[in-house]
Amino acid sequence: MGRLAITSETLTTAVAGTLEWDSKVPYFTPLGTQRGVVPGQQFYRLDSALAGANVNTAQSLFGVGVTLSSSTVYYFDCIFALNKTSGSTAHTIALGFGGTATVNNISYTNLGRLTTSSGLAGITAPDVYNFIQTTTSTVVTASSGANAAVQYIGRLSGSISVNVGGTLIPQYTLSAAPGGAYSTQPGSYFLIYPISASGSNTSVGTWA
Repeated sequence: MGRLAITSETLTTAVAGTLEWDSKVPYFTPLGTQRGVVPGQQFYRLDSALAGANVNTAQSLFGVGVTLSSSTVYYFDCIFALNKTSGSTAHTIALGFGGTATVNNISYTNLGRLTTSSGLAGITAPDVYNFIQTTTSTVVTASSGANAAVQYIGRLSGSISVNVGGTLIPQYTLSAAPGGAYSTQPGSYFLIYPISASGSNTSVGTWA
């Protein structure tokens, strides 16, 4: 079976039943003029724990980064859990993004909880809800205290406007080397997809 190739075009009035591509984002109009984004999702999920390092410098949350394109706005969603079982040096956890892509702007929420219980099960309520507008490292927890067993669960959701394309690497940074490294837990994932060209408000659909 051959491939279906869509030619890039300048979007005009949406027509029901049409599939379009503006060289950055694919769109489909299911009815009326209600054009919507067809998510070209890039997705990464850990199938086994990823061991981090016992350091106080930025380290990759998933061990990989994603390559993004210039002049494009992306939506992203992430769920992750960090877990350590040794080391008693108190520290905080900060989140951020590294990589070579340059950014016009970013905003994302983080819903997270730090706990010093003996396991990840049973964590049901958030300690912190953050609205973050920078890729630089931002502290999202209180101190862990002198506890060997520490877990952190986070849920990130937001959008990023890329100026010059390159890599984007989800990261975490500890304020002190805790004495025992964290591991990012299996099932943690990061999803990202383009929603529009950058440079103006994103308006997809019948907004007026």
